[in-house]
Amino acid sequence: MLERCSRGDIAIALTIDTDRIARNEWDHFYIRKELEKFGTKYIAINQPMIDDSPEGRLIDTMLAGINAFQSRLTGRKVKLSLQRKWEQGDYPSWAPLGYLNVDRGTKEKPDKKIEIDPVAGPLITRLFELYATGNYSLLQLAKKMYGLGLPARKGKPICDSTLQQILTNTFYYGWMRWNSLEKQGNHKPLVTKQLFDQCQYIAAQHRQFLIRVRKHTFLLRGFVICNIHQHRLTAEWHKVIRSQHRTKISYYRCTNPSGCKGSYVDTEKTEHQVAESLKRYEFSEEFIELVKEEAKKQLSGSRERISSTVQGLTNQKKALTQKRDSLEDLLVDGTLDKESYARQHTKIIEEISFLENKIVDVESQRGLDVKLIEEILSLSRNIYKTYTQAPDFLKRHYLRIFYEGIYIKDKKIVKFAETPILSELRKSYQVRIKSILLPRRDSNPEPCRYKNPSVTKRLGLSHHPVNREPGI
Repeated sequence: MLERCSRGDIAIALTIDTDRIARNEWDHFYIRKELEKFGTKYIAINQPMIDDSPEGRLIDTMLAGINAFQSRLTGRKVKLSLQRKWEQGDYPSWAPLGYLNVDRGTKEKPDKKIEIDPVAGPLITRLFELYATGNYSLLQLAKKMYGLGLPARKGKPICDSTLQQILTNTFYYGWMRWNSLEKQGNHKPLVTKQLFDQCQYIAAQHRQFLIRVRKHTFLLRGFVICNIHQHRLTAEWHKVIRSQHRTKISYYRCTNPSGCKGSYVDTEKTEHQVAESLKRYEFSEEFIELVKEEAKKQLSGSRERISSTVQGLTNQKKALTQKRDSLEDLLVDGTLDKESYARQHTKIIEEISFLENKIVDVESQRGLDVKLIEEILSLSRNIYKTYTQAPDFLKRHYLRIFYEGIYIKDKKIVKFAETPILSELRKSYQVRIKSILLPRRDSNPEPCRYKNPSVTKRLGLSHHPVNREPGI
């Protein structure tokens, strides 16, 4: 409007009310001044008392302030309303694809809830299931999902970048994120946390476990603890100047209100030290053999289950194929008219195609089970290597096996608190610390300190399992 009025040939600018021209008093006065400069008269239809008289200008000034006040008051009410909704466990924004915003309130008092889209919801679940098999790239999956009936918001084919956003959105397993806040939501999840994590693992495999630079997530958040105040450390970025170049580094620090200078530790260095700490651990050959036996049982059970499912689907397909052949014979004999044949034949072909896809998906589960077992065996054989090659979300799962807490004091790690499961494994000599395998520096080192008690007793050797590792 100002651009057009600047030409000097517009006599009057009309609005319904003054709040239609601006809801900020400074914008309002600027626009009025510009219109005056261009020789354009401003008229608010519902406020005819505004004119160039002293009284009219006073009223205009008052209305500009009232409009700004009303806008800010409404904004505050909306923020409080959204915050209240969040606190109640409801997502205060637009639902992602697969869900709908449904109003369950009244006309006077709307109450929007997020519910599963009856059409897109099951397809989103299907999307996660297919990607978890590891047999689809994002481009392949985008084509397949569009064929199954999952378009983007405006009906266009869904793109691979949208699929990537869906597959990394924690909302689908029930975990909400909004305005730097996180919590479990009231909405019904479309996938399980296990399926979601499996998709993250497959995505990491597709990019050869290339770890991207983390922006706002930190690997050890929730693990590192201040040894003095017993507070879990938070993590944040800091801007620093090094050699006249400004850069950003991240630190873990204690959340004690009075401060805690000794808790500040560099995130990368600390994460590297934690990774190095895992070099000390190794599983016993006996334990690895137990894992192998259990893996064989799981794989055998999986094969039987998959074979049974595939056989059932194959039988269904065979019955439909016979039905299709009979239908074609009826058409040839003239018993069935063309329209009835086309309708029934199309339906049968669709059902056969669905079963064929289902068989492929079930068969692909074999490969998925093997990958999971491969990961488990890899961890048991080489803890450090498996950990360092894993993506961050999987590293956190591994850390939960070993540590309940990592304690920081005087800007360094002073203690690793083991989990109960690791303590039990160590007590039963299924997990050993490598440093205690080394001979002592004295002239008469104790023999076979790490052997199984029953073995050492049978061989007549001494057995004193002493943990001399610092911080444990």
